[in-house]
Amino acid sequence: MKVMKRITRLALSGGTCLLLAVGMAACDTNFDNPNAASEDQVVSTAGGLQSLAIGMRRTYSISFLSPMIRSSALSTREFGVVVGFTNPQEIELGGSALPPENGILTSIWSNAYRVMGMADQVIENANVVGEPATRGAFEATGYLFKGMALGTLAQFYEQLPIAVDPGGEGEFRPRTEAVEEAVRLLEAGLAAVPASVPAAFRSDVLGSSDFDLEQCLNAFLARYRLVLGNHAGAISAANAVLADYPNIRSAWMYDDGNSNENPLYIQTTLEPATYRPVDNFGFDPTQFVVDDGRLDFFLEDRDEIGETSRIPVETMRGFFDVVDEPIPVFVPGEMYLTRAEAYARQGDMGNAVSNLDAVLTKTDDPFGINADTDAYSGPMTQDDVLVAIYRHRRVETFLGGTSLEDSRRFFPTFSPPFEGDYDSYDRNRNYYPYPQTERDNNPNIPSNPSI
Repeated sequence: MKVMKRITRLALSGGTCLLLAVGMAACDTNFDNPNAASEDQVVSTAGGLQSLAIGMRRTYSISFLSPMIRSSALSTREFGVVVGFTNPQEIELGGSALPPENGILTSIWSNAYRVMGMADQVIENANVVGEPATRGAFEATGYLFKGMALGTLAQFYEQLPIAVDPGGEGEFRPRTEAVEEAVRLLEAGLAAVPASVPAAFRSDVLGSSDFDLEQCLNAFLARYRLVLGNHAGAISAANAVLADYPNIRSAWMYDDGNSNENPLYIQTTLEPATYRPVDNFGFDPTQFVVDDGRLDFFLEDRDEIGETSRIPVETMRGFFDVVDEPIPVFVPGEMYLTRAEAYARQGDMGNAVSNLDAVLTKTDDPFGINADTDAYSGPMTQDDVLVAIYRHRRVETFLGGTSLEDSRRFFPTFSPPFEGDYDSYDRNRNYYPYPQTERDNNPNIPSNPSI
């Protein structure tokens, strides 16, 4: 029987595209120049600011989240393509077969900068709100979304513009600088978030009374500090989130209509599906087999193989099998595994395994992701513990969009096959080629990475 996911479904405020300049900008996903700022939006009222912020959330949770998760999943064997569509097949094959014209990659890029541009507008115009707590909530929300979009984009690209350039000619900077800027933005969001975010703001702007701005800011701080190798900082931010456990339920909310359906449901469950999850979470079964409570939570047995990869695939469950299923902004298990990895990389195997065990033995996860299995009993060497952390991070955060970044961080010397590969269980790219639309418009764009 499927584990019931304890996420409250709430009606969304502003669920349809509003007939305002800010709302229309949020709904239009056709960019001639993805890195250019959208037309300046004059926000002179609190109502206009709210419409803008709702549009920003919808753009992130639908137009950006979906291609981001799909591309990462295809590059690391979490997903297999089950129909003959070129764009996903190019990403699934990877290597030199992935061209810069790929529409999914273009969508990630353009929608990330759209979110960043809208976030800039939210931050700059928050002063139209007189009430301090609501004004602070708008500012913190703007910093959160800009930090999430920038930090996530840096998971896929070796270089990228750190800010939206009005002329669409942003200067490319190394990805490390982009992650550092994402950390700065999230820290600014923590400084702005009020002691008590108004309930109406959470429900109307963020879409759910369970959406916790401070938790989300700290969760993404933990993620990006870990990417930067700031292990003490990652532990500190993860501690701040887990102090509230199990009261951690921030999620993207959807409904059945208004173009606000769960975007991964449409791609993986609504027939005919384009993608299905790969058997055994994409792991080589000769090296590691998943056999705990998370297996039935995320996957259901299916007798099918991928269209071109010929990889066995399963039926989708988890957060993507119902049209209005909420998708967690982050899952609590990531915070335990962030602490585990940070401690392990500092040589503290005791604390590393203690946090790994918190995930392995968990039975009270607020989203229902419970391994409910035995504690770690393998060797206590740093290499062995890190491999175990990686494996369980991939399962715990399945289809969370971090798998490509995680693979690269844990296995930095792995070299994907240049010609592309359906057969291996490893990542098939290190970084993505820059979208052709950016190359056509921005003279500052560097050469594409070879792999």
